[in-house]
Amino acid sequence: MSVQPVGTNDVSAMDVDNPSRRPPSSTKVVPPLFNFPKEEPRTFTAKDLIAILSLYNASFKRDEASGESRMPTQAEASSSEALKILNGTSSRKRMVFRYWPRDPKGKNITPANTLPGKTAPNGLQLWGATIFDFYRVNRMPDVTSLSTITTGSKLMKWMKANGEIDYAKDEIAWAEMEEDPKVIEPWSPDAQIQEMEENVRQGKAGTSMPKDTKGKKVRSHPSKQTVSEFFFQVSTECLFDPANYPSPWPLVPFSHETERLTSIIDLNHLPKKLVVHDPWNLLVVQSENVFGRAKPYNGEEWTSMEDVTHIYRLQLSTHGVKRAKAEAEERSKAQKIEVHIDELKDDPLKELSSVEKETALEGYLIRPPAIPGPVEPPIFVVHGPPPRPHPSACKAGVPIEEAHLYLSPKHAIGVGNHSVVYQAEWELPRAAVVPPSSADYILCEQCVDADIARIIREEDGEHGERKDQKWMEKSGEVKIVPEGRPSVVFHVVERENLDKLDSEEGQFETQDCTYRAEYIGPVRPIRTTVEWQDPVNPTCPHLRPLPEIPPTVRMRVIGKLSLKHDEHLVREAANYESFEKHMFQHWSGFNVLPPMHDPIPVGALVPQFYGYYVPESEFDDEDEDEENTEGNDEDLGYLSPILLLEDCGSPVDPKELTYDQK
Repeated sequence: MSVQPVGTNDVSAMDVDNPSRRPPSSTKVVPPLFNFPKEEPRTFTAKDLIAILSLYNASFKRDEASGESRMPTQAEASSSEALKILNGTSSRKRMVFRYWPRDPKGKNITPANTLPGKTAPNGLQLWGATIFDFYRVNRMPDVTSLSTITTGSKLMKWMKANGEIDYAKDEIAWAEMEEDPKVIEPWSPDAQIQEMEENVRQGKAGTSMPKDTKGKKVRSHPSKQTVSEFFFQVSTECLFDPANYPSPWPLVPFSHETERLTSIIDLNHLPKKLVVHDPWNLLVVQSENVFGRAKPYNGEEWTSMEDVTHIYRLQLSTHGVKRAKAEAEERSKAQKIEVHIDELKDDPLKELSSVEKETALEGYLIRPPAIPGPVEPPIFVVHGPPPRPHPSACKAGVPIEEAHLYLSPKHAIGVGNHSVVYQAEWELPRAAVVPPSSADYILCEQCVDADIARIIREEDGEHGERKDQKWMEKSGEVKIVPEGRPSVVFHVVERENLDKLDSEEGQFETQDCTYRAEYIGPVRPIRTTVEWQDPVNPTCPHLRPLPEIPPTVRMRVIGKLSLKHDEHLVREAANYESFEKHMFQHWSGFNVLPPMHDPIPVGALVPQFYGYYVPESEFDDEDEDEENTEGNDEDLGYLSPILLLEDCGSPVDPKELTYDQK
């Protein structure tokens, strides 16, 4: 079966079943929704097409005369029998089903004359933004029995270079609109963290640590602080000082559910110092007992144990040191570019392709209604620059000097011949996980709207009788612009009937695209008298004071410990430090990896690496202070190094994996 494009319309292409776009917890299979028309021609959606092709390839229905697989009818494809197949583990939904038409007299495509197409950083040649960007093609046009799997971007370049553009105009047009590979950012836990923090405030989650008996000062009430003090004026001794936490924080370790950490942390930003809380002596791993000199665990609560702490230091391999230095230099260059752009005060009207600029303005546009056509110049609200938060701590992505790790025997999840694995709580500065955007000063738009309306009445009159003529002329225009890739209406035909479009079995189009309204033309600048507000102490009735937040956040990671004299952890860490960055990243689109024939998502190949840490007594760094005596004085002998990795979730059961997942 083949799918051939016959034209374009204003609908965007779909990215079929790319799991890297979903949150880690999303594993539920959703039955397809069929939308077949009752009358011919049968037009359906792209998702329907994938379901039909799955049934077709599974030989769900066969032609009575030839015995070959045929396309199911509407009733057949919507039957409970079909849905059972589609939701089963043997159903194949990612496949190459398009054929690229060739000039019968065209040149042969050979390894010597092939041209590269779009590729993700992994360098694999067969990359496509969607499964509709993969093709089978006859490299030798006159040998139709031999086909090769390739991509639209490769074929488009080859056809243009060899003058074969008349036989695949629609395919070439489709390939020209293909998006470039881009990083798919990991699922962000921001919302879940903030929701959990609200539950903690309400007493629905978490248990407060027992009150400090050492008379440490508590933080002053936020009503007496500025925003910089509220967010950044913490104890000078240590960010983790209990005095820096609002009530009911700090919390007892493992007293509430923590979110998995999935984001990438550059090697040069990993915590240099790790304070390990180990009340059960789990770090003392010995061969005769994987828990070594660990204290017996009988379900004791954390607060019933004496907290035993050890100071660990980040240790990088030779390759890791070089990579960390390269990452630091790369980030430094990026920051210099940002500073340069900030100094130039990038044009606030850059989103308007042609604007009558009367002066350099800082503000925002009150957009006209999203109705295409000529309009009067909209209002551009002019305001002063916002006050800047504390410069030393207002941005995420800065090196982390210290973090804390909490270990409990209750959360041991694996034991091997050489190692013990725990789900651990890793406590980091909050800004390293949740961007501190809420620290920014606020301009209340409701107050601005009322202020602008007042100014307009004063300038134009109560009924617009004094309004300047230039503000009444419809000198601007609103255009509706599609976002993303336009769609194609496809005909579905049998392969042997590629030249007979009148023999189509059906047709489909991809899902509706999104649109945005774009304004082009002059604007009417009006300076508001509304001032920026401190988010902690807002003076406006429309804004609610920000809740108090802890300076740190605990995330769930995996901690691996090993036996004495066993070097597999340090070697494993060196491997992670030597891997290319793309191995930790999810990228858009799909790859075909020969000898496999089906597209697969370009996902991360390894878990995130969060550092290899060794006891401070074993740390080899001439710059470190040898007189540092933090941590407990008890000599427990051997203490295991710690390898921190991403918690990748539940173990995989191969029997539950679908054909595509395998």
